[in-house]
Amino acid sequence: MEFLSKESINSKELLKQINYFREIEYKEKEANKTLTEAQKKRGYYIELTHKNLLRTIRDEFNIKKDLQNILEMLKDRLNFEPIYIDGIFVSTYKDEYDRDQIMFILTIDQAKQVLMRESKVVRKAVIQYLNLLEKKIRELERKKGKITRKQETDSIKMLMEYGNIPQEKQHLYYMTYSKLPFIVLGMKKVSRDTLPADDLNLIKELESIIQVTILTSIIKGLDVKAIYQECKKACNEALEDTEQKLIS
Repeated sequence: MEFLSKESINSKELLKQINYFREIEYKEKEANKTLTEAQKKRGYYIELTHKNLLRTIRDEFNIKKDLQNILEMLKDRLNFEPIYIDGIFVSTYKDEYDRDQIMFILTIDQAKQVLMRESKVVRKAVIQYLNLLEKKIRELERKKGKITRKQETDSIKMLMEYGNIPQEKQHLYYMTYSKLPFIVLGMKKVSRDTLPADDLNLIKELESIIQVTILTSIIKGLDVKAIYQECKKACNEALEDTEQKLIS
């Protein structure tokens, strides 16, 4: 399981949006006759290259490691699995010559920070795009979460039948298991509508683990109380594994 941020944008996608709005800004200035003398002489907008955007990101977040060294590190990982360096996820893409190249994966807030170097017009437009992207991601994660919670609820219902739990006590079991992801994450149980997409995704992943662990524990014939401990252990191990991936 990889807890890579879902509420994010990679540097290639960010570059596309920056250049799109740079061009829009240039055309609007041209139409309004507000181009500077330098812009008039040039005759076109300055297109940002991915190489320069990577340089800006490295400078903004103080990433010291050389890109070629990072690429070599990625080649050593299974399927070029992203790595976490100085607070930024790093992955790869194929260029026009089918070569592996570096790209950064930024959180929405990190992308907004990078945009502070753009003009006011471009910055405002791309931030509006990022806010819309963020909203869509959250909506998608909530929909996925509803499906996962339904599957988890079904497995808990099966657990009630398996353990012959009296009707009057069943709500306590549902409540206990619904709180488990929040307990493992060290979070207070709050309305999911107030949570960012990253937290929703973490909870969804843990609920999937709980569902699978309940079913496999029933097959093993474990005691009902032991099944809860197995679920808690599985969730903690998943988080520890993720943390280890981030620092390795």
